[in-house]
Amino acid sequence: MIETASLIVVNLLIAAIIGMVIGYLIGKNSGNTFKPSNNEKHDNKNDTMDVKSKSSVNPIFRKNSNVDNKPLILSSPRPSGKDNLIKIKGIDSKVEKDLNKLGIFHFNQIASWSSKNCDWIEEFLLLPGSAKKHQWVEQAKILETGKETVYSQKVENEEIKV
Repeated sequence: MIETASLIVVNLLIAAIIGMVIGYLIGKNSGNTFKPSNNEKHDNKNDTMDVKSKSSVNPIFRKNSNVDNKPLILSSPRPSGKDNLIKIKGIDSKVEKDLNKLGIFHFNQIASWSSKNCDWIEEFLLLPGSAKKHQWVEQAKILETGKETVYSQKVENEEIKV
């Protein structure tokens, strides 16, 4: 009986080794050959555009987005109207539209962001380091009080095209 059990164990080990070798050879030969389906056009230049265009009604609720650090959002601007976010250095008209789609319309929303909120926005809008580099929060704190920054004055006087 011990002989039969030992033969079974040996045969199972041999089968496992053969399976691993065959799996390794098949996996090694397949490599990283991902081919997009015929329905999708794949162009490296448009990768970021494809990601954004596939978002749902409000992109903040995309499944692959970590919402733990999302900033405070609004469903629409306050009755007084939305703030001109392009007065913040680093925010152009395209980024302003993206922020508005997310529900960010006012300087005080940006002024209240934490570091993690900035990280979330940078990752979500595919603008790595932009909010921190251009100090969006600090500029928004100044602008929400009604004061102007040097950059916002240039935008206001149309010295800078945004």
